[in-house]
Amino acid sequence: MTSSATTEELEVLLKVAQVDTLLPEATTSNDAEASKPSPDIVNAALQKGQWEPHVVVMLGDTPFDIEAANQAGVRTIAVRCGGFSDAQLAGAIAIYNDPADLLTQYEQSPLAKTA
Repeated sequence: MTSSATTEELEVLLKVAQVDTLLPEATTSNDAEASKPSPDIVNAALQKGQWEPHVVVMLGDTPFDIEAANQAGVRTIAVRCGGFSDAQLAGAIAIYNDPADLLTQYEQSPLAKTA
């Protein structure tokens, strides 16, 4: 998981969402010199996970996520729940209303095609 939040902020957010035990590792703004749209956080996550960009798909809800991922060579699936228009989310390989919509359409999504 990558987030522009600090490590401390992210810990609180994950606890509030009751998913803190599901995500044992995260890359935050503490791991990067510059925040999104700079690719620093995405590159830090790639290094931490020892992944090549072409095998990663990032889920994002802002144009900054998409720009950062694209600069790092990572494909992005966008979700509209961040409040941005489809035009602002251009550059993503697919756009869904929210994570639940992506799950509903999983079999036709880019995630199913890479599995």
